[in-house]
Amino acid sequence: MASWGDSLDKGVPRRTFLGGATIAGAGVLAAACGMEAGPSGDGEEMAKDDAPAKQDTKAPASEGAVAVLLWQWSEGSYGPGFNALVGEFNEIQDEVDLTVEAPSGYWDKLLAGLAAQTGPDVFLMNGVNIKSWITGGRVAADLSQYVSADPQATDDLAAALPSFVDWYSTDGKASGTPWNYSTSNTQYNVDHVVAAGLTPPAELGDGWDWNAYQEYAEKLTQRDGENITRFGSGQVHGIETGWGNFVQMSGGSVLSEDRSRCVINTPEAIEGVQFCVDMIQKHRVAPTRDEYTALRGENKIHPAFFLTQGLVSIHSAGDWYFGRYLDDPALNWDVTFLAKSPKTGQTGNNSNFRGTVMNAASNNPDAAWKWMAHSITKSVQDRIVEHFNEVPGRLDSAIEFYTSTEAAGPPPSRAMLEDSLRATIALPTHDVVTWVQMIREAINPNMNPIFDGEITVAEGLKQLEDQLNAIIDEAGSG
Repeated sequence: MASWGDSLDKGVPRRTFLGGATIAGAGVLAAACGMEAGPSGDGEEMAKDDAPAKQDTKAPASEGAVAVLLWQWSEGSYGPGFNALVGEFNEIQDEVDLTVEAPSGYWDKLLAGLAAQTGPDVFLMNGVNIKSWITGGRVAADLSQYVSADPQATDDLAAALPSFVDWYSTDGKASGTPWNYSTSNTQYNVDHVVAAGLTPPAELGDGWDWNAYQEYAEKLTQRDGENITRFGSGQVHGIETGWGNFVQMSGGSVLSEDRSRCVINTPEAIEGVQFCVDMIQKHRVAPTRDEYTALRGENKIHPAFFLTQGLVSIHSAGDWYFGRYLDDPALNWDVTFLAKSPKTGQTGNNSNFRGTVMNAASNNPDAAWKWMAHSITKSVQDRIVEHFNEVPGRLDSAIEFYTSTEAAGPPPSRAMLEDSLRATIALPTHDVVTWVQMIREAINPNMNPIFDGEITVAEGLKQLEDQLNAIIDEAGSG
């Protein structure tokens, strides 16, 4: 995605399109709103690395090796990691000659190639598009024949995060293999918390719930008369790092289990969204959308700097902020899972599952599968944190490396994020209606007025449900 602030993007490893889903500027879901660059919904942070891949010199392929082309979308942040892993793959076997590229205009070129039955043999895919792409016949709909014939791959998929494997399956058929994802979590300024006489959230264990979150935000907010000089909480008006997780925690959902209908107008979902709205409008401990824009200033600083500059004390934010905190050695920060619902006892994490998919038009599917199967082995997945600073698709690799400060580095309480991993579900997307359409035509138009206090949560979610279901009905009859 394009840089949120070009001068501030100092080599921070970054991820797919939703790096700023919660950092809305003028909208509840800025990343979704800014996805002009491609049909994927991948916008801002992807575009910063949207440059032609470097042509690295590689050792000559073994005689008789089958050429396979892999595409991924970011030469800048993903390039070194993929180059290393692909190079190792080519060294340990002589049947496949794998090449990796990161073409500019990734999604447009990928769609054009798939439409022409050309393009790469294998490509990196994001979770918010996989369902509609499968429905549209753009990817190999069934890898089950390979999985069933490959006992090692079967075991490796069994070790992956179950919700991830399910998301890349359709009618019991495998449509792709897990690669990685990200977590949303509670990030906080330790010095602020301690100075207020509060126990750091990571030390509260399951006691870090909505009640504690509200209490801490109230005690950490600093005011000068009517003016707020420091917010106890960062903003919570985004689906990926904010309200979407609170809906999940309370037992609600945006879409039905089979993704055929919007079902957000429920007491559970209302409860989750209401908590977030109250933090902003009732308790005044989190910034409104306008205040959020003002905090970013004319230079539109990345919201991670709210914490480093002391503008907020606690963030409900994504792990893609970590790299920015590490650039500020003076910041004493830590993390834990998102505050749990006091009713369900559950935390939440709506994530964009990034998987590996085979081109249905590949001339070398057997050879392509060899890389896909290799990519889900523990030896490769164990390297995801090292190379990409993201969560491995395998749960065992994620727990061993992502939640380990010794293996992954700061923050010190990474182990608390195991709850976040186990709670992770896919961002809600429909099988026909695209993510971009959902966001622009139903979610944003109704969530923005809710968070602006112009309409009640119940009224807004009812309108959202009706509008999205109307879009779904039209898509089904179109």
